[in-house]
Amino acid sequence: MSSSTVAPAPALNRAQDLCAELFDALWIEDVAGFRSRAALGPPSADGTRDYALALGAGHLRARVRPDGWREGYRLAGAAHFETASTRAELDASALLAHVLDGLPDLPSAIRARTLAEMTRIGDELSTREGWVDTLLTETDPDDPIVWERLAAWRDRPFHPLSRSRHGLDRAKVLAYGAEAGRFFALSWCALARDHLACAPDAGQPGPATAILDPQQHALLGQEMARRGLAASHVALPIHPWQAAHVLPGRFGPELGDGRLVALDFRGPLVAATSSLRTVAFPARPGLHLKLPLDVRTLGVRRLLPPQSLHNGLHGADLLAAGLARDPWLSRSVALADETAFWHFAERDGDLFAERPALLGCVLRHIPEGGAAVIPLASLAVAPHGGVPPAARAVAGNAPDLADLFSEIAGLVLGTVLRSACLGFVPELHGQNALLAFADGRPCHLILRDHDTVRCAPGWLIESGLTVPPYLITDPHRNSLLLPRPDELLAYAQTLAIDVALRAIAEAFAAAGTSFTLNAGRRILVATVRGVLAEAGAPSERKALVATCLLDRPTAPFKEVLTPLLAASTLTTSMPSRLGRAANPLFLGERS
Repeated sequence: MSSSTVAPAPALNRAQDLCAELFDALWIEDVAGFRSRAALGPPSADGTRDYALALGAGHLRARVRPDGWREGYRLAGAAHFETASTRAELDASALLAHVLDGLPDLPSAIRARTLAEMTRIGDELSTREGWVDTLLTETDPDDPIVWERLAAWRDRPFHPLSRSRHGLDRAKVLAYGAEAGRFFALSWCALARDHLACAPDAGQPGPATAILDPQQHALLGQEMARRGLAASHVALPIHPWQAAHVLPGRFGPELGDGRLVALDFRGPLVAATSSLRTVAFPARPGLHLKLPLDVRTLGVRRLLPPQSLHNGLHGADLLAAGLARDPWLSRSVALADETAFWHFAERDGDLFAERPALLGCVLRHIPEGGAAVIPLASLAVAPHGGVPPAARAVAGNAPDLADLFSEIAGLVLGTVLRSACLGFVPELHGQNALLAFADGRPCHLILRDHDTVRCAPGWLIESGLTVPPYLITDPHRNSLLLPRPDELLAYAQTLAIDVALRAIAEAFAAAGTSFTLNAGRRILVATVRGVLAEAGAPSERKALVATCLLDRPTAPFKEVLTPLLAASTLTTSMPSRLGRAANPLFLGERS
């Protein structure tokens, strides 16, 4: 049956969807023995089974179905907690609370922190529902802000706490969150030049020239001149939340003696992108501005550490050199320009101090070529079920999802595997990658956020590429310079395949068409084989890539809950670690 004649899936229940996503994470990471201690009943005619897990004085019970992506099970209905005399249906917060009670050594502060984040997400579900209809009526391939909003709808797929915005109350989420699509004005400050550091190729005294139109620039200049700051200070934009909640407490001495001055000027209007701390300009489609925003998402403080900014320059240099080595890459992949940044500088020039990460900005220029450009993540979002709106907008109302998925996979896997064969891998999850469409087909990939381009130095050197001189804060936690190629490939497997492409495959499979997860996996396997057959890389490298991706029954899996529960202090790096899980591209007996 063709995709155009199959009725779409019914609208999703958002609370059940959240609970199912949490169930998936608990199962695969086996938190509190969620998988290993559970009892499963015999399969019914439809393949579902009873699930039971003893927890305290009762049992967690649910109906589960086979996981179509990898070996295992997923939630197929509501979860309940039963005792001898009671039976209560569980939402995501209650489910998480019962499971955390099965971790007797978990510190109470971490338990409270984790439950508070999940509760906050559940409390905001109804508010988010109110934004959906407006969002879906505004889908326009030529409006990049709409697609950023849609990409933010799931945030990072398969991270059950990804939607939490710790530090923003409901009013601020509405004002500054991407999903609601509100425009807001930037705040500005003036920073003494002897406290300002910038990128080597920033190319201008400050960001105002690139951000403001002539009239706005004149108004800002008039205030700087009127207050006697024009010669001694540089104007910097600030996220208004950061200006109100962080600057007064963390930069009191500088505000007191005039080295930092809060300005009256406001503007221009901006809107949050899917990354929250990065904003887009409605009148300037190819321009983004990345700002520190000291709220917590994914267990991370969203700051702009100067070492990450400098690492972004090195990562971009490596990407550019690598793309030039491969004709397919040079033809199919483009890079956002993120070479201009400014930040506060301590007297001693310490790039690893905290305050420089709290005040600064990065300009990002997205290559423009006349094609519709959308975040990869937006193709995995269908708030009302059916074919994802992004897929309909760029490929027609009844796209052939198998063909579309194959073309997307060709670009994504072509990029990440050809790069890996040269010795590096960009962080290619759905937010960091943009797809450009022409005539209903993806024509090239655009990469942004270059500060986590990982590499295997041995393979880089053999390929004639230079090992980036990254600034590494903690050698023991370093994930940028990896000693073994299989460790490098793990980031291709976890981010490109098991996050970005899996999310799209699942959205397409849920659309009510003939596309299935099994078909998606087979497309990925065929694409891997095709990319490796055409890549101009040493045969032993291609063999290792094929072995890691296709021939092993288990593959790296990016755990997020377990490390979050082990993190007593949250920093600017997302708590995560690589575990092992069933390999979705190992067909084995399924082939």
